[in-house]
Amino acid sequence: MRRILTAALALLLAAAPLCAQKKAETKLYAKTLAKPSVAAFDKFLKKYPTSVYAEDILARKDTLLNISPYDMAQAAAIAGPLLPEDTEFLAIADRREAVDRIYAVCLGGPEMLIALDVVRIVTFQLEKDGWVQESVYDAPAAPDGDAAYRHFVDSTSVMTIRGTRYLRFHYLLDNLESSEQTYVAAAYAPQTDDFGCVSFYGLNKRLSNESVPYRLSGRLNETVLTGLERPWMRLLLQEVRDNPLLEEIPENFYLTDAAIQWWLDVNPEALTNATHLKFNILPEGCSLIEEYTKAKGKKNSSKYTAAMFDHRDYTVIVVYQKDDQNYVLAWAEPECRDHYRDRLLNSISFDDANTLSMAYYHGNRTFKYHLNLTSKNLRRN
Repeated sequence: MRRILTAALALLLAAAPLCAQKKAETKLYAKTLAKPSVAAFDKFLKKYPTSVYAEDILARKDTLLNISPYDMAQAAAIAGPLLPEDTEFLAIADRREAVDRIYAVCLGGPEMLIALDVVRIVTFQLEKDGWVQESVYDAPAAPDGDAAYRHFVDSTSVMTIRGTRYLRFHYLLDNLESSEQTYVAAAYAPQTDDFGCVSFYGLNKRLSNESVPYRLSGRLNETVLTGLERPWMRLLLQEVRDNPLLEEIPENFYLTDAAIQWWLDVNPEALTNATHLKFNILPEGCSLIEEYTKAKGKKNSSKYTAAMFDHRDYTVIVVYQKDDQNYVLAWAEPECRDHYRDRLLNSISFDDANTLSMAYYHGNRTFKYHLNLTSKNLRRN
């Protein structure tokens, strides 16, 4: 019995330093959490590098060093007063090695004039006296084409890929003189300064009674689509392709739709009282040229060959100019759906080498337009 008691006492004496060490360790852990700081965390890890609390202390240290306490709304509230008035922007906060920064992604505004083919990123850093501007960077973005202005659309979010955070956003480039628009999906990573975008250009098909901000029929801008070896760029591309408000159509049809829309935009009174028209030369690969080559009943003069046919919901007249060998869209109007109620462009012929005659039926009434293909003057009788 005495031997058993002696052995037990020896075990208790051996364990005492361990209990004391655990108690001190726990006490320091609690003290560190009460007043967290990088110095406090380092002090704990230096004293107890193999502690059961070490993993938690390391995570808390990383949070203190690299996790921003500001969400997107708070970041925007901080950046807003520091930017020119009425700037259209989004903001994301970031913290690296205990230094807080806010990145304002700007599209422009009355006092912040920014080229439409760049996105301006303004960086603010938190210093002792408050937030100060650290840098300004104009990131090359989607080509603007003939756009006049742009604005944010859709939702904004932050995605994390392989530990890197990306601010994902979208904007629309608008053309005031036509229905052509460009939709852009973009992402910016404050940690790496990576910026990239995927653009989709097309015609706005949104109906006036729709609540959606856009509905485009067009094509991906593949000429500036780069960086697809990066996962986040592939995600942007897939997002655009999966967007139900972006209808991707074959290139030849897109070129036709754009040509017809241009003609309608620059000749808004063609069906009513216009006396002069504007033509556009059709681009190679346009389906209007393909349909022209297949059209029957072409009409010839010494200078022109004209074909009338229905295509893409429009009745069009495509003219081949013999002197320069170009094809032009000379006329476009909505295709007649009801021959008893709607006007019907029934036939074409040449009055002379330059003048194309267009014969119409409208119910029991007949009338003609005479279009001079050289002067582009239009008269009616």
